[in-house]
Formats: sequence, structure tokens, C-alpha cells
Amino acid sequence: MKSSNRVIMLGDCQSFYASVEKADHPEYKDRPLVVAGDPERRSGIVLAACPLAKGKGITTAERLGEALAKCPDLVVIKPRMQKYIDVSMQITEIYKTFTDLVEPYSIDEQFLDVTGSMHLFAESSEELANMIQSQVQEATGVYTRFGIAETKILAKTACDNYAKKNPSGIYTLTKEMLPETLWKRPVSDMFMAGSKMTRHFTVMGLPTIGSVAQTPLGKLKQMMRRKFGKNSDIKAEMYWRIANGIDDSPVRPGTHQVAPKSVGHMITLPRDYAKLEEIKVVLLGIYIKTCVHKGSNLLILWRNNIFQVV
Repeated sequence: MKSSNRVIMLGDCQSFYASVEKADHPEYKDRPLVVAGDPERRSGIVLAACPLAKGKGITTAERLGEALAKCPDLVVIKPRMQKYIDVSMQITEIYKTFTDLVEPYSIDEQFLDVTGSMHLFAESSEELANMIQSQVQEATGVYTRFGIAETKILAKTACDNYAKKNPSGIYTLTKEMLPETLWKRPVSDMFMAGSKMTRHFTVMGLPTIGSVAQTPLGKLKQMMRRKFGKNSDIKAEMYWRIANGIDDSPVRPGTHQVAPKSVGHMITLPRDYAKLEEIKVVLLGIYIKTCVHKGSNLLILWRNNIFQVV
């Protein structure tokens, strides 16, 4: 990449929850493993599956019972969210030894801007990514993949579509490469294009990412107005910019450190609950978890079909 360009990386932890558990349980190194709801009741959904489990056809978000049917010897571990948060923060600290511009994107993905610091550590962005990759794996046991580009959206795209499938786990995507790489991919591979939007693009005669990118923005806005109404200009420009890899946003440390305005909890039930008394127990459990998370010391009673705090 030219030195005049920004050098942005998107670091993604492979099968993060499952990788953390395998690092803590070396006896399961060669076993297919998932992190999921309640192993004892064989209920809940798969939150993460290691590569060996994925090789058995197990996918994230499928029911645990279905996963066990595919792989009876599957190792199932209950999620430990605080542990995963701790490891994620540990990885952040490792990234910060290479650049002070680190922006968490999710618990297992983080953006790094190494434009100003890369020359201190390596001769190329790929060499630096490999160096960071090795340090993270040695410290945490978690394998990371890196998409490298000059914008955040291209770094994310490079990671999701190429680095994850590259033996090295590293891939650099430049704007000059787009016509021969990203633009040839189906529009379903475009970031932010879900199944519903993919159908809309296909109906509009835009089956590939390149067809969206090469449609003049004004024409794309007209097409989307006809499809979605007059207030769709912002959405049209968003997809057009994503397809073209245009993203001026900087990597902002501390972006997600603002205290949340609300705290919530949820659980996956092992069966349908129809009786009011059973539903009360579930709702009360969720409410108590929320109060504990917020540091409240409350007495909660159920009166007249509502929760009362005393």
C-alpha cells in the first residue's frame, strides 16, 4: 500500500467464544466444541462453534439439539460472558502496543489505524498484521484474521470476504483491486445487504456488488425511490459508498466507552411456556439479572401481574 494512504486493519477473532474455551481447556484441542445455552438440558442455541465443529456442519445460531444430532460427541460449554469480555480487553491492550488508534467494533472485532506507527515495527502492513496475530495467539490462544485497506469499510470487507478464507488469515484490499475482486461477488456478499435487501437489488437488476458500485449515484437514488419511496436517498448513498469502498470515518478510540442508557438480558427457553406461573419465574429471573448488572440492591415482588420494587 502507498505510504500516502491510510493503513486500516480490522482484526477479527476466529470463533471467539469457542477459541477462548479451547484455550482454557486444552484437553478439547482436537474435539469439536461449541458454546451454547444449557448443555444439561440440551437446549438453547449455538453462540460459537470451533472450526472442527463447523466441519461437522454445525452453524452459529442453530439449536443445540440439532447440533448434537449432527455430532453426538460434540463438546458443549455454557457461555462465560465476563471471561470473553476480559479476553477481548486483553486483546485491545495488545493492539494498543502497536497503535493508540484502536476502536472496538464488537467483542471480537476491532479497527486499528497503523498509518503513523507501522514503520516502527515492520516494513509492510502484512508483516505487521502477522506480528500482531502471533502476539495475540501466544497471549490468549485466540487466532485472529486481519483485513487491511485504506478505509474502515474496505478493511471490514477484506476481512469478511477474503482474510477469513486465506491460509495466512491476512488480506489487503485496495480500491484498485475492486473491479477484479469485490465487484465480481454477488450482492449478498456486500456489507449491510441482508437477504431481503439482496432480493430487492436482484429485482432492480443489480445482482453483483459491482453493478451497485457502477450505477451512477443519482440513478441509484431514482431506482430506490421507485422501490422504497422518496425517503430512500440516504440508504441508496450508503449502499453505493459501501460498494465503492468509500469511507472517510476515522478510527476513534473510546467510541463505545459511553455508558449504556439501558441494560437488558435475555435467555433461550428449552420449550414453550404457556402457564402464567412458569412465565413469572422466567421474567423474574431476567429482571433480577438486569438489576444485578446495574448494581441495584432491590426486593422484587410480583403483585397483580406486575413486578413491584420495594
